[in-house]
Amino acid sequence: MARGPRGLESQARRYNRWGKKQDKVRIKEAIERDLVIHRIKTFPADFITFNTSGEQVREVVRTKFSTTSSPEQLLQLPTRGKLLVPLDHLPQDTVPVEMPPYLIIRLEHFLTDDQQAGLLARWDRFIASNPRHILKPDANRSTSEAFHLGVWEITAKKPRLTLESRDQSPEAVEAMDNLLHFIKTYIAPKIATVFEEHAPIQWECILKANARVLRLLKRDLKLRPDLFMGGPFFAVAAKEAGSGIVHLDWNDDRAIYAFVFAVGDWEGGEFCAPQLGIKIPIRPGQVLAVLARVLAHFSAPVTSGRRVVFTCFTDHLLFRHGCPEVMVFSC
Repeated sequence: MARGPRGLESQARRYNRWGKKQDKVRIKEAIERDLVIHRIKTFPADFITFNTSGEQVREVVRTKFSTTSSPEQLLQLPTRGKLLVPLDHLPQDTVPVEMPPYLIIRLEHFLTDDQQAGLLARWDRFIASNPRHILKPDANRSTSEAFHLGVWEITAKKPRLTLESRDQSPEAVEAMDNLLHFIKTYIAPKIATVFEEHAPIQWECILKANARVLRLLKRDLKLRPDLFMGGPFFAVAAKEAGSGIVHLDWNDDRAIYAFVFAVGDWEGGEFCAPQLGIKIPIRPGQVLAVLARVLAHFSAPVTSGRRVVFTCFTDHLLFRHGCPEVMVFSC
């Protein structure tokens, strides 16, 4: 017999086991004790004015960064600890005015073991529901497909639910909403805190984008409330393994972060940045915030185990239409 959606009380009981409150002060103190700061010598402006061309990005990396274009050539930064790649030490006239204070942030203690297990279980349930891949695979970044769930405005004048959020079977929709509810409840609020603390000007702008989305998608989000993350990002791209081809996230805005975290048990899969000559491990429980439209990047191969990657992002049009005054930034 088919099972209908869980009642609110039943959902609350199930999610409560994953939602144990943590001592934020003690967690912050532990993070600061393990702080790593990596200072870059120049701002990576190579692709700031590029149009959408994956081949051009690969050609620049092959020629200009030939000595740092493969994982084996890159300096690996520490596996553990809060990591900051700041911009405030660089000459002011070399950094575009809309940039937040950090190019990259990695945080520790972001997901508990129980939360990682809960997220992986919900992903497996979603995949077991046989969801449809509707978007064409992006050959400029990976040979494997990702699901794009939530809200975006790509190539449009107004925000809309992604096709892969809408055009699914009832079973897939239920499993998807269960997965997104978990992210919305236990991960998005932590990302919001990171966003507001480390990029307060951009945070104020994205709150205006939130207000616009709520206004324009009121009916849709009333029916599917878990598709709205409540602040720090609007869409989630999820897939197994990683994106092994060097690329830029063309649809992102260069002024705001994409947030990346993974669950599973694996080796390899470091975040590689040829322009900086570094690779950054992203281990279970960590989250990486990166300006993914600024920095060309790819994932090192996963050498063993299983890795499910979640990339939380906001597309350029949704951000800029939601906060028109941001256009005073150089675009």
